[in-house]
Amino acid sequence: MIFEGFSTENKKLVQTVTTTSGTFNKDIFETHSQRLLSRGGHFTPDQLIPVYFAALLGVPAGEDEKADFHNMLYNLREELIKCPKLLFYSEYELKPPTPDELSIFDGISVVDGQSLDALPEELAAVVNVSGDEVRTKLARETLPLFMKGMSGRDALSAVQTLIVWMNRCLGSEAFRRDHTEIPALIYYGNITAAETAFLHFMSRLGIDVLYICSNLSGLVQLKQNNLEGRMQIFELPCSVPVTPYPDKPVRTKLATAAYNASKELNNILYNNDTFFRDFQFSDMQSLTLKTTCDEIDVLWHQPAKYRTGFAANGSKVTVPNIFAKISGVKNGDMNAYWDSVRWKLSPNTRVIIKSPSYRKFGETKLDIYRPYYTGEQIMTEQLKNSPLNKYGYLSDSLQRLIFSKMQEAVDAGLLKIDRNELLPLILYVGTNLDREILKLLQKYDFTKDIPKLIVIDVIEDTFSKIECIQLVLFNLLGFDILICTPTGYRNIETFVGDAAFETHTMNEFEYNVHIPKLKIPDSIPEPNSGGLFGKLFKKGRK
Repeated sequence: MIFEGFSTENKKLVQTVTTTSGTFNKDIFETHSQRLLSRGGHFTPDQLIPVYFAALLGVPAGEDEKADFHNMLYNLREELIKCPKLLFYSEYELKPPTPDELSIFDGISVVDGQSLDALPEELAAVVNVSGDEVRTKLARETLPLFMKGMSGRDALSAVQTLIVWMNRCLGSEAFRRDHTEIPALIYYGNITAAETAFLHFMSRLGIDVLYICSNLSGLVQLKQNNLEGRMQIFELPCSVPVTPYPDKPVRTKLATAAYNASKELNNILYNNDTFFRDFQFSDMQSLTLKTTCDEIDVLWHQPAKYRTGFAANGSKVTVPNIFAKISGVKNGDMNAYWDSVRWKLSPNTRVIIKSPSYRKFGETKLDIYRPYYTGEQIMTEQLKNSPLNKYGYLSDSLQRLIFSKMQEAVDAGLLKIDRNELLPLILYVGTNLDREILKLLQKYDFTKDIPKLIVIDVIEDTFSKIECIQLVLFNLLGFDILICTPTGYRNIETFVGDAAFETHTMNEFEYNVHIPKLKIPDSIPEPNSGGLFGKLFKKGRK
């Protein structure tokens, strides 16, 4: 947010405030009083109305950045729907006024060539924002601006269109019921000159207005019709055809920087602003971190709230987690290799030794799951109330989380399994989670220690479809997952896409490996007892 004071010379009731392309999606949630008080003003409901008026055209260049942009748009609309602001949203070309809507103008006519520099009284009389005298007055005062350079029927038609479109928003029952906070209007997609004029008109009525379009073709028109330069126009580097507004998040990876990991981590560790109640959040979204191999040691035992990418909003939290495969052994040193594995063990860790019989799919008939999905959509409520739901003893929020992540496993596109087979297999896996996994989930406080799964694979068998679905589902549920493969053989790659996890390949491969006894400790090891911390502070394991 750029700090700015409101002009004492500009006496207009509605004034625009500055935002940036990186903060507009947060700035818009400022309340009316916050906008005034943070800039040295005084808040009374009938005083100045500060509004945001911005356009964001194009998309970022990188694939990861495009995914982040997609999720930002999704979260923006979801958060606006939930917040006290009234949201007006349009994704399609605004339809011309209908005869019924134009009936309010019956008896009003102008002569061709007649100047309409001022709004005729009979036309002003039909401009009425129900229950809002301030915006009614603003609309009447503003409309003549949109008739400049026009006359006669063209001017009348333009004004009629603006009034009808305004009535569709501000004439709604929702607006009449509550407009105590500054409403928001999002227009998404391609836009005409008339629609651009409407956005300018609504902004001058004290409405936050955001125009978003992935296509840069309308940039020239937008700039040409930017009245008094009030609209901030942000241009991103790439132009792509317009697609429907994001209705679900996509999976992304978040890159971290190894060279400043310790510094950033310490800054967060000693930030006293980060406090959360126990089990404050009932829902979570996992975010797989893109890390170096050394950073895994830095991050492994860190609680979620100290990791890069952690975020909390409402009842939902974003948990940055690790999903990685270590292929091979550094310098062939198996003693150091097993020391590293032991250091990663904690009370919240489960270790699985891959064997030919590990979680093999038995004779279960997939047909029993077919009544509980249609197309690619799991019918969650029917499944929850069916005999297949073995989780009735768990809290409703945990049951909802498990079922929602099953659907996310379908939607995320991370599994290389035929779609006809994918749904029933995911239902099978999701409704048959191991009791030890359920215990970890039940005590999982999303801001604190993250449950861990370490898979050790020293055999030639690749992972089965069931095993791969399990790992993806555990990742979506927020687990840290590490697949230790001293042999360097393929395993998870068989049915899981590369975008789901990171692979770190060492310089040697070891075969005929003996797996030592790995005991789960009673507490989490000290941070400086291994990995990158030991290198940074020149301390070895105690």
